[in-house]
Amino acid sequence: MRRTIVPDALKGVYAQWRYAPAVAANGFIHVCGIVGVSPGGVTPDGLGHESFEAFGGASSTTARDGAPLAALEAVRDPEAQFAVAFETLRAILREGGADLSDVVEITSYHVGISAHMGAFMKVWARYLKEPYPAWTAVGVAELIVPGGLVELRAVAAERGR
Repeated sequence: MRRTIVPDALKGVYAQWRYAPAVAANGFIHVCGIVGVSPGGVTPDGLGHESFEAFGGASSTTARDGAPLAALEAVRDPEAQFAVAFETLRAILREGGADLSDVVEITSYHVGISAHMGAFMKVWARYLKEPYPAWTAVGVAELIVPGGLVELRAVAAERGR
């Protein structure tokens, strides 16, 4: 059995770019690559609070008819960009009935890995707790989102399985 997980605010992403935020199959939720984006690349208000809207950057971009995927704007502040990426990951997992504590594996793709790893680890510690998931960090030349410094891909166990 397989189900595609598309939060309401990301329906434009799915329809316009054929980009499924996550797919649940065989007891696991597979979350696609997530970059911390926001309208205009500014640090969003409410970051870190329960009411934070994690999908604002993607939904505002797809609201522009015919906007390409590369029209997304990464949050300019590195630490805030990493936090938005984790908030977005959490929101997608919650839509699928899981949370960050259910993540069993995570892969992070980094532009400027050595320059930003300290800030990334600081944010990581706010979002991922023991028992830690299996983790692979990969340095890359660029991401599809201009200004993107990290892209998170994760696998989480479905609750109740």
